[in-house]
Amino acid sequence: MSSQRNVRSTDTTDAQTIGATPRFEQPLSDDQIWTMLQTAANSARIMPIVKGDWESSTRSYKTREDAARALVFDLSFYANYRFSQVRRLFKQTAMRDVFTKTELDDIVEEAYFEQNGRSYPTFT
Repeated sequence: MSSQRNVRSTDTTDAQTIGATPRFEQPLSDDQIWTMLQTAANSARIMPIVKGDWESSTRSYKTREDAARALVFDLSFYANYRFSQVRRLFKQTAMRDVFTKTELDDIVEEAYFEQNGRSYPTFT
């Protein structure tokens, strides 16, 4: 069964799923997400971007916007594509002024489709 996602619901605080979600999960808190990003295997790629030093990331990015976009993809993955949480987390980074709210939401939506809706499984 194919699951469709209405990421542009009238309440964009959280993305909504149409149909059953096969995971049993509780959303990760902001602190849990920051801890996971800092301890992830790819933290040497992520954390310099968080600090605004995107040029020292282990992955080469052509522009600041490319690095910020990659960060939004990572935040989206751990936040299960919850717009409000991704916005809140992104505002806490040194990259906060790169995108407008609308651009940020568009990137979260794109991340959902490109990452095929995968998110970090969290269990109670």
